Amino acid sequence: MMYGVSDRTRRLHRLPVFIFLAGLAVFVALAIACRGLFVQNEQRLLQQRTNEAGLVLTSSIAGVRAPLDAAAALAVATKGSSADFEQLMAPSVGDGKAFASAALYRVGDTAPVATAGDAPAIASTGTAGVQDVVDRALANPFVIVDLLAHSQRRLGYAVRDAGTSPEYVVYAERTLSANPNVRRRTEQPFSGLDYAIYLGDTTAGDHLLGASLQELPITGRNARETVPFGDSTLLLVMTPQGHLGGEVFANLWWMVLTVGALFSFVVALLAHRLQLRRDTALALAEDNARLFADQREIAESLQLSLLPQHFDAPPGAAVTVRYWPAGSASLIGGDFYDVFQVDDERWAIMIGDVCGKGIEAAGLTGLARHTVRAAARHERLASRVLHAVHIGLGDQRPATFCTACFIYATPDDDGSVSLDVSLGGHPQPILRRRSGTVEAVGEPGTLLGIVAPSLSDTTVRVEDGDTLVLYTDGLTDAPGAQAVTVEQIVQLLDEIGGESIERIADDIGALKRSNRPTGSSDDTALVVLRFGVSGANDRSERTEVPAGASVLSA
Repeated sequence: MMYGVSDRTRRLHRLPVFIFLAGLAVFVALAIACRGLFVQNEQRLLQQRTNEAGLVLTSSIAGVRAPLDAAAALAVATKGSSADFEQLMAPSVGDGKAFASAALYRVGDTAPVATAGDAPAIASTGTAGVQDVVDRALANPFVIVDLLAHSQRRLGYAVRDAGTSPEYVVYAERTLSANPNVRRRTEQPFSGLDYAIYLGDTTAGDHLLGASLQELPITGRNARETVPFGDSTLLLVMTPQGHLGGEVFANLWWMVLTVGALFSFVVALLAHRLQLRRDTALALAEDNARLFADQREIAESLQLSLLPQHFDAPPGAAVTVRYWPAGSASLIGGDFYDVFQVDDERWAIMIGDVCGKGIEAAGLTGLARHTVRAAARHERLASRVLHAVHIGLGDQRPATFCTACFIYATPDDDGSVSLDVSLGGHPQPILRRRSGTVEAVGEPGTLLGIVAPSLSDTTVRVEDGDTLVLYTDGLTDAPGAQAVTVEQIVQLLDEIGGESIERIADDIGALKRSNRPTGSSDDTALVVLRFGVSGANDRSERTEVPAGASVLSA
């Protein structure tokens, strides 16, 4: 009997040890799993951030190429006019600008037809080096010239005109930082990360374009992304500065182990473990929601970087703009607009929509805007400017099309303004007279970029107090009651047309949201102008939007 009690006591004494050891074993395994999940999550987040940075690099490359393509198109249109070439490239060439130098070459001749900025470094290689660049440009639509060994560390870019028998090659050079290891940006998508960008597919030091580290190549945990760069590539290598998933997730494994060791001998172990797993799941859900929001913010910032940041309105006129992106994240739209001075007598107003989403639509949007700006300075008819856009899109042979409205605004001596309007498949602008009458202006035309368009020119005279509303079809094209009809816009202008243009733009936006409370699948751009505004000047009213920055300018 005493033996039985003693044996039971010993078993009871061993039970806490057994519970502790069993609980400890369970929590050791759980800690190992948490550590493994953390490592996998860190690598996944790093690769995702690297892919996002690659998207920004791709967009930046499109921004570098767009002015060169516009210059090549202008060279064909002006038969190699050096004055026109220098005028077009002036905003992009010089100290602190996109390019340090630019040159226009006629195919078959190594002497430049026109130059802008510093002397191109490629000239130091002799006629053979220049001829090699021209030959490469004839074989490839976008050529990258490695001048990293030059005393000023430069990159060269070359494009040919888009004709079937190219006549001209535009060449430009960008001066890079003398020290490629100086970190120059900390904002998205590089915050919390160190990076190195190489020209080509190797991490050799003489191919380094820029980096945030002194010790290269990057070792340890890293992710790579190869980005097409003309006839070459960019290799982006990134490594985290800390824990991308947060300090809590990074330290979760030893927290679980400590808690398990302390509480494995109590019945509350199971409840605590379930709660811990629930908290981990919530933390992962919050991380996923944050990553989704960051991805959307990057895509919208990239879209808005394609839109102009300054308007030159006609004298005495005020302008305001609104841009509402599509509801889906990471979809870069094709809506664009601009208001700028053409010459001493004319101003230009334009709005358009490139069909499609993504990087290709963004590149065509930039091409359309630059083509309009180039053609507007050499044409007298608005329809000819739209025809130049049609030719530019057709030369690219994209599987898409564009709608656009282009207007020449010419102030008259009596204080009125003459509007020469042409439409290429775009909705008619709506004009609200100061007297209260509302009318659609312009003759409808056909789409640009597919077949030869049918375009016409209409002249409308506007006076002090008249209001003009331009919009893209994202406002009116929607199924059923989700569409904002032209009749609704006319009714709104009839009711509040005398209010400020900011009020008009905001009320149109409110009407769109009331018809589509769950969001829209298409981008919408809106431009509202009022003529003869008291106190207005060449600096226009407008909605402020964040500007996107080129990664390659680092």
